[in-house]
Amino acid sequence: MRSLIKPLLVAAVSLGLLGGLSGCADQPSKPKVKMSQAMKVKVSAMKEICAASGSVAKYIKGSKSKKKRRKLGTAGDMEMRAVQIGSLAKRLKYGSAVFYSKGLEEAARTGIKGEIADAYKPVKGAVAAAIKLDANKKVYGKCKCKNGKMKCKKKKKKKK
Repeated sequence: MRSLIKPLLVAAVSLGLLGGLSGCADQPSKPKVKMSQAMKVKVSAMKEICAASGSVAKYIKGSKSKKKRRKLGTAGDMEMRAVQIGSLAKRLKYGSAVFYSKGLEEAARTGIKGEIADAYKPVKGAVAAAIKLDANKKVYGKCKCKNGKMKCKKKKKKKK
């Protein structure tokens, strides 16, 4: 009798788990809001500017490991990132980010990490503020640039 109970119990539990999993798979997913091609290009440019800003922040923070420090880049790389931030901000019409990125570019030319850090502070704020306050929130929701990653959160509709 004992030998018969165990296989029946295992079979019942496995069927229960399969039924529960298949029930979850049958639920329809929420339809996504379709963006136009121009909006997709704009969002990707916003992601690039955020990533470039994050890479400068990582360079300034540094690392104790020599191997990781080499991967973070050089002052010349930070000059390139400043130019990238400036050109993307100009295309996205983020005026303050364009202005401050020129200061970061000049500081990166000197190669002194302290000057780069001082010049980066206003750039970080300008990029974050520009992305957060972008005019097209209705299409892609509220966006944040944090730690070199951009996340957009769609506004929830209120139930009546």
